[in-house]
Amino acid sequence: MRDPNPATPKDEQKYWVTTEDKPNVLYEFDNKTMYRRDAFTKKYYLDHPFDGNAHVIFNGYFFYNVKDTRRIIKYHLQNESTISLDLPGITNQTTKLYSGQNNTVDFNVDDNGLWLIFAVPNSNNTAVMKVNTETMKAQYVWNISLEHQKVGEMFIVCGVLYAVDSVTERNTKIRFAYDLYKNNLLDVNLAFTNPFRKTTMLGYNPRSQDLYSWDKGNQLTYPVRYHDIGYNATNKDEKSELLEGAR
Repeated sequence: MRDPNPATPKDEQKYWVTTEDKPNVLYEFDNKTMYRRDAFTKKYYLDHPFDGNAHVIFNGYFFYNVKDTRRIIKYHLQNESTISLDLPGITNQTTKLYSGQNNTVDFNVDDNGLWLIFAVPNSNNTAVMKVNTETMKAQYVWNISLEHQKVGEMFIVCGVLYAVDSVTERNTKIRFAYDLYKNNLLDVNLAFTNPFRKTTMLGYNPRSQDLYSWDKGNQLTYPVRYHDIGYNATNKDEKSELLEGAR
């Protein structure tokens, strides 16, 4: 994980990693060299274990879902204090997201801030929540008529929710895009690749303007190309148009 809005200049170079076998530990690496050597520079011991691998680092905080609960934790990396938010209707029986079922909550960050994707309770629909990270309260919640377990993954770029058809087919498509601010579907048909045919996490970094993924243990990035469609909630007047191949 990288911080798209680092709290300090030093944080710009840092990487953070979690592992499935140690759900109470967050590893910090000072730079890419240390990360590639697997030589962590700090370990954070979490009071509550995380679920899945779709958590994020944002503005100097680690945001994650507590395992088998509806609780979202905002963990301060400097003083290790926490603030929490409880999602409505989430229990340890809640259906896991997407066809891969790796996460209960999918965290996303774009130019607008923090978003949470999760299953609508007692429904096949997809819920999206925009979170105020200062107060840890919901700003908006959408109930979208999209059966999340019929798609491989989802991510949010510039306020638009995208769904990837498959995470196990090498060549697949993105055919669903929903503008969360305009509340309407967009016409898309974008190529997407899973080179190792087992993508378990997909997210967007607004700082570097690319997608990042884990595909069968390999970290990949996908550059995002934009074009102006005449409106944007962040006043940048751009929406993602094309996702190029992995690198």
